[in-house]
Amino acid sequence: MLIKEALLKEELNNIKDFLNKFDLSMDAVTHTIYAEIDDKIVGTVSCNNDIIKCLAVDPLYQSENVSNLLITEIINYLNSNNIYSYLVFTKPMYDKVFLSLGFRKIIMDENVILLEGGNERITDKINKIKTQIEFSIGSLNDNTDLAAIVINANPITIGHEHLIETASKNHDYVVVFVVEEDKSIFKFDERLSMVYLTCKRLNNVVVVPSSKYIVSQLTFPTYFLKEDLVEKEHAMIDALIFRDYFCKILPIKKRYLGKETKKKMVSYNTILKEVLGDKIIEIDRLKLDNEIVSASFVRRLLENHQYEECLKYIPKQIQTVFMMVAKSHYE
Repeated sequence: MLIKEALLKEELNNIKDFLNKFDLSMDAVTHTIYAEIDDKIVGTVSCNNDIIKCLAVDPLYQSENVSNLLITEIINYLNSNNIYSYLVFTKPMYDKVFLSLGFRKIIMDENVILLEGGNERITDKINKIKTQIEFSIGSLNDNTDLAAIVINANPITIGHEHLIETASKNHDYVVVFVVEEDKSIFKFDERLSMVYLTCKRLNNVVVVPSSKYIVSQLTFPTYFLKEDLVEKEHAMIDALIFRDYFCKILPIKKRYLGKETKKKMVSYNTILKEVLGDKIIEIDRLKLDNEIVSASFVRRLLENHQYEECLKYIPKQIQTVFMMVAKSHYE
C-alpha cells in the first residue's frame, strides 16, 4: 500500500469520484492524501488548514488499518507546517477511529461529531479568554452578571454599537467576541481594532477574539451533510459549544442577538434560542431612514464608492479610521 499526496488534477478528480461513492464531496481543502493499492484508491483524507476532513476508506480495506495510516500521515503534515492542534468534523459513525488515535470529543448530535486533537483543548483556550477578561474586569464567578455578544463586524455599524450599548446598560459586564476567521472583506485585525475603538468608552465591555471554537459559517464543513442540513447543523454545533463550554467556563448569563429578517439568519437564531433557552435576549435591529442598519448594507454602499453616505451607519469614534481602511479595500 502506498500513501500519496494528491497534487495533480487527475488525482484530485479520481479522489472526488471515490468520495462520491460514500455520498461525500470535497469542499474547500488545502491538502489531500490518499492510499493506493495496485493503482486503486482505497482511502483518502484531507485538511483545510487546521480542520481534518473528507476521510473515507473502501469497506474492503477497513481492516487494513488504512484509516489510522491516513490520519497519522495528515497529522504529520500538519505538524510539519507548525499546526499542533486540529479539529475534525465528521459523521458520528467514525468516532471510534479518531478516539482510538487520541482525539477528544467536543460535541456530538445525531448528524455531526466534532473532535479535537493535538496539544490544545477547548477548555484551555476558553480559560485563556477568561484570564484575558478577568484582567480587565476582575475575577469571574457564578454570581458575575456577564452577558455576551458574537459579531463578525464586517464592518462594525451603529447597529452593532446599539446592541452592545443595550447589553452594557442591562448587565454589569459584557464580553464581545469578534469572529476570528479571516475571510471577510475587512480583515480580522481591522475588525477587532474597530470594535475595540467603538467599545473603548464603555467601561464594562471587554472585546476579545472569538477563537476557532465559535464556529464560522465560512469554515463549517459541508462535505458529509445533505444540503438541507448544513445551516441547521452549523447553528446547532455553534449553540452547543457556546452552551456547554463558553457559558460554563466564563460563565455567561445571557447572549444578545439582533433580530434577523433574512430566512437563513432567522433559522440560525431560532436554533440558538432552542439550545440556549432563556440565556438568549433578542432585540430589534436599529433603523435609520427606514433602512435596517446592517454591515451588508454598508458594504453595498462601499461597492458603489458612496463613502460619505455610509458614514451615517458607522460609529462616530471610528469614522476616520474606517474611511482609511474601507478605501484600502474598495479603491
